[in-house]
Amino acid sequence: MDMLDVIGIGIGPFNLSLAALIEPTRLRALFLEKRETFYWHPGLALPNSRLQVSPLKDCVTLVDPTSSYSFLNYLAMHGRLYSFVNKRNASTSRREFSDYYQWVAQRLRTLRFGEEVVDIVPFKDGYRVNTSTTTYLARAVVIGVGVEPKIPVCASAFVGETVYHAADYLERSPPSTGEHVLVVGGGQSGAEIVEHLLTRSVGTRITWATSRTNLLAMDDNSFANEAYMPGYSHRFHALPLQQRRSIVEREKLTSDGVSTELCNRLYEMLYERDVAGSLSESFRLLSSVVVTNITSHDKRWRVDLSGIATQRGHRLSVDRIVLATGFQPRTPPFLQSLLGGARMEEGLPVLGPDYAVCFSQQMPGPVYLQNQSRLQHGLQSVNLSLVAYRNSLIINGLLERPFYVNTAERQVLEGYETRGKGVEPVVPRSAQHVAAIT
Repeated sequence: MDMLDVIGIGIGPFNLSLAALIEPTRLRALFLEKRETFYWHPGLALPNSRLQVSPLKDCVTLVDPTSSYSFLNYLAMHGRLYSFVNKRNASTSRREFSDYYQWVAQRLRTLRFGEEVVDIVPFKDGYRVNTSTTTYLARAVVIGVGVEPKIPVCASAFVGETVYHAADYLERSPPSTGEHVLVVGGGQSGAEIVEHLLTRSVGTRITWATSRTNLLAMDDNSFANEAYMPGYSHRFHALPLQQRRSIVEREKLTSDGVSTELCNRLYEMLYERDVAGSLSESFRLLSSVVVTNITSHDKRWRVDLSGIATQRGHRLSVDRIVLATGFQPRTPPFLQSLLGGARMEEGLPVLGPDYAVCFSQQMPGPVYLQNQSRLQHGLQSVNLSLVAYRNSLIINGLLERPFYVNTAERQVLEGYETRGKGVEPVVPRSAQHVAAIT
């Protein structure tokens, strides 16, 4: 059985980027995915949903701008490059970016769909990866199994056709005229669903409940976005856990807010309903509340809410509940077993600067974690902003040399330090001002 250099488990945007960036190297790689094809949150591909980061933060561009897998090349190959420039908007829709991802996936020969990994077993030279159909050997593994919907405990028993997560929104039948819909969650997904309901669902009553004090806009100014630079990520990783935890909470709105444009569109829509005299009958926003209980009652749903500050209870009777309550890392059984010997930090596996798991005992090869280090590396670890850069570090570690050098670090190439089997770039002098932000 041939020994591969690396196997990627899961094919979402993060491992898709890794596969694209590995192609110019001599690494022998394979990526496995249990789904039959690539898709990226199809239930949230609403007509007006926008990508919240620059499309240049694609699979490859910020590490290899000349790659044929760039978003700009995708536009050129589809005859839309000039039109994209002419529309005078540097952003794109989630629908178009999902199509870009599918285009990349169709061109890569190292991807295997419809093959579920059931176990990963260390052995003397690497790892034995057992799937539903066969077994592979690799010197290293990269876990990119993605996220799963976060469902409140009080709703988990009722998930179905009329109680469902936002990720399934477009895969459920639309509300009927006269239905009362409760949307839970005040982030971007909740706001996009409310806009869709206001635009498309005639005669629908909407109650929007959020634990936030208001509809909070995303902090998207240029200085705030320094938190999504490579230098900032390095400095963040070196901080004590409690300080990192505090920073993640403080900077949450750089990643988890509602876009200003959407906030303003919603306000305008609600204002016009108020002018028409129909707002009070069709829409209600409840802020600073949490859902505490859901029960079935007369083919509808009885929902109990509690005010966060006042502890005052409130009860609703609704026909449909959409849970825009976010996502959490997926932890399949094989991952729990594989990480059994990992060094832990308050219940979290310790990761090195290159996203390799730190184990308490010698392992036959590195294990890298994608999208599971929010408190280890910051909000950028669950965001698309540094996906290409993160994968460049993984590739450099696998090759034991700096194959990819970030443009901000080219002047300090001599500052690369080889530690064990990994290569860690030092923070460039040009990024030292980030210290003021941390």
